[in-house]
Amino acid sequence: MKGREIVERLVKEIMSGTYAKAGRLPSEASLAESFGVSRMTLRAALDELRRQGLIEKRNGTGSFLTKRAYRRSGLIGLVIPDYESFGFFAEIKKEVERHAVRLGYRVALVLTRERGREAIVRDIRRKARELAVDRAEGVIFRPFVAENLAKANREIVRIFHNAEVPVVLVDSDITSPPKRSNCDLVAIDNVGAGRQIAAHLQERGYGRIAFLMESRNPMANANWGDRLFGLAGELALMGCKESVRQLDFGPGNEKELCALMRSRTRPDAIVCGNDEHAATLVETLKRIGARVPNDVAVVGFDDIDIARDTMPPLTTISQPLKRLAATAFKTLLARIRYPNNDPREILLDAPLVVRKST
Repeated sequence: MKGREIVERLVKEIMSGTYAKAGRLPSEASLAESFGVSRMTLRAALDELRRQGLIEKRNGTGSFLTKRAYRRSGLIGLVIPDYESFGFFAEIKKEVERHAVRLGYRVALVLTRERGREAIVRDIRRKARELAVDRAEGVIFRPFVAENLAKANREIVRIFHNAEVPVVLVDSDITSPPKRSNCDLVAIDNVGAGRQIAAHLQERGYGRIAFLMESRNPMANANWGDRLFGLAGELALMGCKESVRQLDFGPGNEKELCALMRSRTRPDAIVCGNDEHAATLVETLKRIGARVPNDVAVVGFDDIDIARDTMPPLTTISQPLKRLAATAFKTLLARIRYPNNDPREILLDAPLVVRKST
């Protein structure tokens, strides 16, 4: 039997509770005889279990289970409340599962099909408690992005922290910038993405730029707020005399859009928070007789299928979904192994994809 096989077998036995009552592994001599290997081969396997944080060696007394070993269940939670609302989350789930299976983990996806804010939050809280009871070793959590659900995000994270379940946030924090929570965060660089869009539009000669927020509050969606911050900041650094205008109506609102496009200070480029809004905006502009990009350029965000299918195809920021998922999973493994490390913030570059809408 090879050392790797010994490690896999001992991990399975630890997970099944074989050694929980005694709190320790059998002696090296007993294990070597049981596996039919030399003491040297066995010790190499035990060294690997120590690196994984499952056992600790006490001189003269043997190998004892650590606190983490008692929590070792092989279960990772993937908590994405609005999973079914956005197609790109399926790619994140697929990539997390690919890495998890390779290392012997199973992934439990937590979503909700409830309607109404209170019912949605209640359902996710209940499922979070179930994950904690099921001894999840760690959780990847994509928080609600709406500002009015910030309290719910904190409650959900608190459920896991009270159960000593490590949490890695993906896509956005549970605290509005510039503050940071005490959780690891893996996301794209939204400020940097806004700066990329600004540089592209300036290079193409677009000077009057608007951002379609659907809200007067720029932090109603923290990610969109960061994109607006990057967009406006970059234009200011470039010496642009006009600030970015925020639009607080929906992308299908013909009346507001007509008034905007007939105004003396109408924008010549509109940046949207996602591709769905950008695609809807393009169709609305067509209905009121405005041409894209001749009269006004349109920029989306995410690079989902609709960005390529819209006529004209959308210039957009492409989400690096595979890297996002892989980095979140690796960060969670590190947090599980080193629970007392300082929280990390990992921001990934997201490339600008230029198409005919600009």
